[in-house]
Amino acid sequence: MKDYEVSSLQENVHRFRDLAALSTSSVAPAFSIAASYGVIAYYLGFYSIMAIITVLPVYLSAAIIFRKFNRLYPNAGASYHWGNKIISKKYGSFQAWIVTLAYFFSIPPIVIPAGEYTATLLYNIKIINYSTFSSNATVFMIGSIWIIITLIASVLGAKPTARLTEIFLFVELFIIILFIFIALYYMPGHVVNKISFKWFLDYGNIIKSPYKYMLAFPVIATIMDGWEIDSYASEESFNKKKWPGTTGMIGLIIVFIIYTVTLSLMEMETPMNLLSGSVDPLAVWAGYIIPEYSFIMDIAVIASTASSLWLTTYILSRAWYAMSRDKLFPDIFGYTHKKYKTPWSNLLIIAVATESINAAMLFVPSIESLFAELLSVSGIFLMLEFSVDAFTGIYLYRRNRGINYRHFYFFISLFAFTGFITMILSGLITDKLFIFLFIILLMPSFLLIHRRSEI
Repeated sequence: MKDYEVSSLQENVHRFRDLAALSTSSVAPAFSIAASYGVIAYYLGFYSIMAIITVLPVYLSAAIIFRKFNRLYPNAGASYHWGNKIISKKYGSFQAWIVTLAYFFSIPPIVIPAGEYTATLLYNIKIINYSTFSSNATVFMIGSIWIIITLIASVLGAKPTARLTEIFLFVELFIIILFIFIALYYMPGHVVNKISFKWFLDYGNIIKSPYKYMLAFPVIATIMDGWEIDSYASEESFNKKKWPGTTGMIGLIIVFIIYTVTLSLMEMETPMNLLSGSVDPLAVWAGYIIPEYSFIMDIAVIASTASSLWLTTYILSRAWYAMSRDKLFPDIFGYTHKKYKTPWSNLLIIAVATESINAAMLFVPSIESLFAELLSVSGIFLMLEFSVDAFTGIYLYRRNRGINYRHFYFFISLFAFTGFITMILSGLITDKLFIFLFIILLMPSFLLIHRRSEI
């Protein structure tokens, strides 16, 4: 077989531990807090934790749906395949485009922070000077290095990717847990804001300020996704009909616990005005509790950011592979490497596209704002992916009477669909440009639907 032919992926690679690590690391708790909590806190302040708690049941419902679908139809295409299999090929084609938008627009926003966080660490430990640290060229170069690392690790196969992820996840969680214990040790003398029950449960605040929550929902979406990677890894795992989906739920719950504990300590020990709008609230918190060693937190964020980069790439590459295998996408998206059994060609496409956007964002100011707006809608498309999966569940459990506990799964699907659609509409109506971009970006899906009708 030649390298440019489409063949199967390598089977029986991921064990339960690997899938659990992938699902936890793909959510990227340290990177999510560092990159997004400042924005969430800007909108919601001390009610940020409550907002995350509020949306958890919706995401947990989606995880339950994914678990059941994996047991019925394990496939590297996951969301795309389920719509294709359960409802219709045209519906699956629409879903293919949603998956593409959701994950493709999630990758570039990781690259620039990866360069920035790495440059910050190098500056803090005095390896580079300030002029080098503050240069866009430095950020671009370091981001490019991470793109190359991602490409190499991804092409080498699912097992090296899993092992590298486990190492980075261990570093990330070890540092986060270390800082949690340090924060608890210094707690008596470091309390800036007394913890309140309202931080976790005060739904009257949503009624008082609904617009702020509507602004925050798309951002929260970007910190609550990633656990579903085990579904896209199903064909490469052992126990295809048992483990994928289960490990996704485990990853979601682990990260939620990390969010709840870490954010509570951050809000107790750091002035909210410093967290709100901060480009790296984790660094601000670390600087308050142990300033002389706060740079160690940079290592956790870098590990989290890097793993998030190659794992999001992993999801998109497997989805594109499945779409190409079904002849929806051109064959080039499904070419697999003869030795490593990885979709090397679409991994290369992702790397080149990401590098191009990375350069444009840093060196072409005239289009930087446009890309920023395009990338900001990634959270909306992530929620749309889950809402479409929930609709697939409604369709399946409404019609198929042979599925055990179908009434339970029907209710779960209906609940998830209602929750995600509500959050999507909330996010869209806060910005007219979002509505315009949302409609424009959805239009190519009709080309895929038309292509499917011709196949």
